[in-house]
Amino acid sequence: MNKEPPKTIVITGTSRGIGHDIAVQYLSRGWRVFGCSRGEGTIENEWYAHKVVDVSSAEQVKNWARSLKKTAGQIDVMVCNAGLAPAASLLTLTPPSVLDGILKTNVGGTFHLCCEFGKIMMRQRHGSIITTSSMAVGLNEEGTSAYSASKSAIVEMTKILAKELAPFSVNCNVIAPSMYETEALQALGDNIIERAKEKLTVKRSLSIEEICSVISFFGDPTNRVVTGQVIYLGLVV
Repeated sequence: MNKEPPKTIVITGTSRGIGHDIAVQYLSRGWRVFGCSRGEGTIENEWYAHKVVDVSSAEQVKNWARSLKKTAGQIDVMVCNAGLAPAASLLTLTPPSVLDGILKTNVGGTFHLCCEFGKIMMRQRHGSIITTSSMAVGLNEEGTSAYSASKSAIVEMTKILAKELAPFSVNCNVIAPSMYETEALQALGDNIIERAKEKLTVKRSLSIEEICSVISFFGDPTNRVVTGQVIYLGLVV
């Protein structure tokens, strides 16, 4: 009997943080994982392949997506995880260069990924695209104006993409995690973190299993009718 080939998931930002831990989780479940980051990969597994990619570069994303299509044959799930989370700063004190960097990576990177992998999934007529927002969008916390604006833009982009790709049996949804212990979270500063935690509905850090359970729900082929949705973890919005 021929063994069914493993399902394929593409995850960005896998050198560390949530992206790294999502990749490890899916490898443990027998998936084939393709990851990328601006630096070298940190995961050693026969079913994992890493590529150095700056998601803010449309050309780099296009080249990576096309090479993956040739290698993988089909792509079942794509998770847009890579992003910047700068230290907290009041809007009036935020340099334009910081705003430019956040928008270029968070919004531009998500746009490029959705564009290229959306084309692949349209042609194969199945697949799931999952973008990443943040609890910051629901909390309206002082000092996060640039970051929250970028994550709000991702939500609206994903909802529109969901409508555009629905005729091709491709669903597009948003996961918005609350607290998960990463360097990016710590970069927001202790004051922001403590104030945000007090505003959460579930006042604790998330586990990677909780995050992956939502990704798995969105990526399940039997849930293709679930599209254009945002799931906040640990927060009622």
